[in-house]
Amino acid sequence: MVLAELSLAIAAVKGVGELIDSAKSVAEVASSLDSALNLSDRAKKKEKAKPKGKTETRINKHLEQFEDNTDGESTNLGAIVQEVTDAKALNNELWRLGVRLDVKWGEGTWDKILEIRRKRIEKQEQLKYERQNQIRETKKARKLFYIEISKGVLLVIAVSGFLYWLLQYY
Repeated sequence: MVLAELSLAIAAVKGVGELIDSAKSVAEVASSLDSALNLSDRAKKKEKAKPKGKTETRINKHLEQFEDNTDGESTNLGAIVQEVTDAKALNNELWRLGVRLDVKWGEGTWDKILEIRRKRIEKQEQLKYERQNQIRETKKARKLFYIEISKGVLLVIAVSGFLYWLLQYY
């Protein structure tokens, strides 16, 4: 899967490089550039192995098929060489893309694009983190609210039962 993503990212970066030659402004290649950068980021990140089901885990435990290879990564030398060379090719293509942008629209264009993109990604992650905290706090507040309501209802029932008992026997 990593090899396919690397190849796709390399092709996308090369495609953007070809678009740059005919573009009159950076805005014309912005969406393609965004797609290429997103693909390259996804290809650079190591994907975590998906959690296995109980049955698959039990079978693997009993058969011990994956002694050192529990996360699904290939240990084949050819696959490793392909992955490393594709990663280097992706970095090379991104560098070439940056040079093309700098040549066409001035020194520092590529660095400025990467810096702004990095800041926006950080801001987006911060907002996501804050939103998750807000949701967590809201859930906690609702839980406490329902607990207090339950206590009140139980108190009313207990007092009503006590009064009923009192009035019936006295």
